[in-house]
Order: sequence, then C-alpha cells, then structure tokens
Amino acid sequence: MLLAVSEEKKELRKKLLAKLLSLTGEELKRRSQNVEKRLSNLPIYKYAKLVMVYYPLRGEVNILGMVRKDLGLKRFCFPFMNLETKDLEVYEVNSLEDDFSVGPFGIMQPLPGKTKKVNIEEIDMVIVPALAFDRNCNRLGRGAGFYDRFLKRLNPPCKKVGIAFESQVLDDLPIHPSMDQKVDVIVSENFCL
Repeated sequence: MLLAVSEEKKELRKKLLAKLLSLTGEELKRRSQNVEKRLSNLPIYKYAKLVMVYYPLRGEVNILGMVRKDLGLKRFCFPFMNLETKDLEVYEVNSLEDDFSVGPFGIMQPLPGKTKKVNIEEIDMVIVPALAFDRNCNRLGRGAGFYDRFLKRLNPPCKKVGIAFESQVLDDLPIHPSMDQKVDVIVSENFCL
C-alpha cells in the first residue's frame, strides 16, 4: 500500500512540476497577484501578527509582493532547512533583499546570523506551498517531508493556509494518512476552500 502510494505520488509530482514549469513569467506574475489579493483579504491573514511565508521556487505562487507591501505592518518569518535534524527552523526577517542566502535545493532561506529565530508557538498563520492540494485540504509536497514534519508540530490556533494555482487543486490525492499533513484553508487565484 505505502509503496503503491509512493509511486503514484512520484508520477503525479513529475506531471505537476512539468505543468508548473511550463507557465510563462507573465502568467506566473498575473496568477500570483490574484492569489495575493484573495489571500490578503482573508480575515485570518488580516488579523495575523506573525506570518510564516516561503521564498518561491520557479513555478510556485509568488506572494513576495504582498510580503514586501505588508513588511512593517506584520512580522514575517521564513523557513530554514536544517539538514541535520531534517526539520524546518523559522527565522523572522526584516528585508527580502538582505536577509537571505541560497540554501539546500536552491531554496532562498534566511541567514541565521542576521535574522531572529522564532518560537513556533508565536506564529499565527503558516502559508504553505505545494505541488498540489485536494478538495479535502490534503497536500502533495516535493517529497522531502520537511513541511509535513513542521506542520505536525503546530498547535491551534495557528492556521495552515495552502496556496496554489487553480490547476494545482485536484479532486483527490494519494496520501499516507499517518505522514501527510492537511492544511486548514486553500487559496487559489479564483477561490478559497
């Protein structure tokens, strides 16, 4: 069962990634701005004081425009991949230009010496990337499990908000119920679930 689900996930990841990488820069920008509008209007975002976001990889929803606009009005933190513990650590940043370096897998992550480590109990909202979500709020990540392990550590009232383009929201996904973590809300450019 686990092996079959893993193979199904692997094939789905390959297909979804190819689709995302085929989007033009203009499409990505337009769609991302629509996701930003919908996300910034959510009451849970409006009232959140400390929001964990991510630095987008190529093809992912890019909400850095919203972060840049709201930096100073809200506190923002970003994940740092600790390869020794296989877990995400979280650091608050003050500048999208000066507080980052390239980390594992080419992911931009905060510089620990220049940014402040955050206790995860302080986080009001986590904005979660994925290759896909389904209508039951299940998530398909890139396969390393960093976000699943992190999301499992969060306690209510922290809200987990998945963001994706509409084409990334499927009817259902192959999941490992004991490992894969759900989100509370999904925001796309055209709807919220």
